[in-house]
Amino acid sequence: MKPEIDQIISCDEVARASVEAAKREAEDLVKKARQEAEALQFELKARLDEVKKNEIAPILEKSQIQAQETMAQAERYIQGLKDRVALRKAEIVEDFVSEALGEVGSSS
Repeated sequence: MKPEIDQIISCDEVARASVEAAKREAEDLVKKARQEAEALQFELKARLDEVKKNEIAPILEKSQIQAQETMAQAERYIQGLKDRVALRKAEIVEDFVSEALGEVGSSS
């Protein structure tokens, strides 16, 4: 019976050693996977920064310039409208005064 017990103990020790080896191997694989993921994440962030710098930033800059030009055009247009309204007000007042004076002069 003792050889059988020794064999069971030996198998148990082999199994424990195998489990420990598998555990270390799994930990190493997880560590390697994390390192690769971090490296990939760093690389992707660098690529994204490059795309932002080389492609997105010029588009945004061009859009901002166009928006400023549009605002300037709108301001000029609004100022033109204000000038026409001011000029027209003066004409309306003149016409009103002329008609009022003309009617006053004709009713006397």
